[in-house]
Amino acid sequence: MQRELSGSFVSRIIVVAFLCVCSIQATSFAQAAVEWEIKPEEIIFKLWKTAGRRYEVSYTTSPMKVIIDATEPLEGFEPVLKTEDVALRRLRYSETAGGSRLVLDFNYQLPNPVWQDYGDFVLLTIEKTYVHTTERAVTTGVVYGHQRRADEFGPNIVNYLEIRRRFTGVEIKLALAQGRLHGSENVSDIAARGGAIAAVNGAFFSGDGRPLGIFMIDGELISEPYAARTALGLGPRLAVMDGITFKGEALLPAGLTGKITGINRPRGEDDLIVYTPFYGESTRTNGYGLEVTLIGDKVVALGTGNSPIPAGGIVLSGHGLSAKILENIKIGDEVPVSIKLDPPWEDLGVNQIIGGGPRLVRDGEVHLTGAEEKFQQDVLAGRAPRTALGITEDQKILLVTVNGRQPNISVGMTLSELAELLIELGAVQAMNLDGGGSTTMIIRDLVLNLPSGGSERPVSNAIIITVPEDRR
Repeated sequence: MQRELSGSFVSRIIVVAFLCVCSIQATSFAQAAVEWEIKPEEIIFKLWKTAGRRYEVSYTTSPMKVIIDATEPLEGFEPVLKTEDVALRRLRYSETAGGSRLVLDFNYQLPNPVWQDYGDFVLLTIEKTYVHTTERAVTTGVVYGHQRRADEFGPNIVNYLEIRRRFTGVEIKLALAQGRLHGSENVSDIAARGGAIAAVNGAFFSGDGRPLGIFMIDGELISEPYAARTALGLGPRLAVMDGITFKGEALLPAGLTGKITGINRPRGEDDLIVYTPFYGESTRTNGYGLEVTLIGDKVVALGTGNSPIPAGGIVLSGHGLSAKILENIKIGDEVPVSIKLDPPWEDLGVNQIIGGGPRLVRDGEVHLTGAEEKFQQDVLAGRAPRTALGITEDQKILLVTVNGRQPNISVGMTLSELAELLIELGAVQAMNLDGGGSTTMIIRDLVLNLPSGGSERPVSNAIIITVPEDRR
């Protein structure tokens, strides 16, 4: 027989046996009882003794079981009692030749149970909320940490890298899949091609492989910011984080100015897009526009669509209203193009930028900006595998992954829980990165996390950590 118990129900079974000794003068009672209670943070059993009842408690860890052997039957227990608790799956009761046995079956491993004899009863406690952390050095300046943790919502597996860039030779770089804008590649392959000692997946990306939001490699802007979303900027010994926007202009003949609306993305209605060699061999545009090819500031070719992108040059591609302002441009004209970021991180020496979001932590406090940064519910809502990035007070960089969508192994985190985790690890600034099936951490060619899809998902970009070859 099975009975369902509500997960929010505080369970208490009291089995009372009365031994009645009748006389005119008095009546005495000997009480035998097992009391138990499920709390969000722990499970407690109070095992009352009698003259003939004693208890022996043991446990196993794989699978997680706690076994209570009693020298007498425990009246009132059914053979199987299921619960809706996230940790305790069921209780199984049976009578034995020497008394009875109560087995607690758990869904996942918890800290070892603790029991103490108080004379009249034995108190058994199983903690459901815990954090177990181990750390080891990957190389000088790079530390790997692993956490097994659980709370009232279930277990989680966390992996993190702490990078101390003050050590000579430790660099954090951004890398595109297959070295191109429209690439798709496993994080392990991106890391191997870049000679990296470690890596995690990076920014969100579109179906054709382009990073979504701002992306800069070695000082070259590859894609523009979107919705002032949070980004990380890296320079020599410098890390900054903020929402970022841009302003781009093309100074045209006759004193006209064209407002640049995007960089290396498909051209839409009335857009004026800058295409660089990172986009590929050509602009991939249709013939319903005007395009101006520049080397330096000089116009070297004109077209209407799918123009070749020269090495060392760019193509300005206009549609609709933006095409009209390009109509009078001639080969040989000078068309200076200017793109500025706000904040002006270039002035600080920032040469690597990755967009992410939403913001998780600002100045050491939880600070979520999902609505302001126009993220959809598939990113904002519920528990999921997560990848995140943090900056500590002393400018160390934290790269963090959380496994998810794996019941009884790792349930994933909400964004607010992820923010609390980053603060716990020492972050004073932090932001979310692409997660879900993309979440991946690599160290020396090994996948350290458990991708939710069962294996690595090809992604468009990654954050890689490199060191001199003799330290790999």
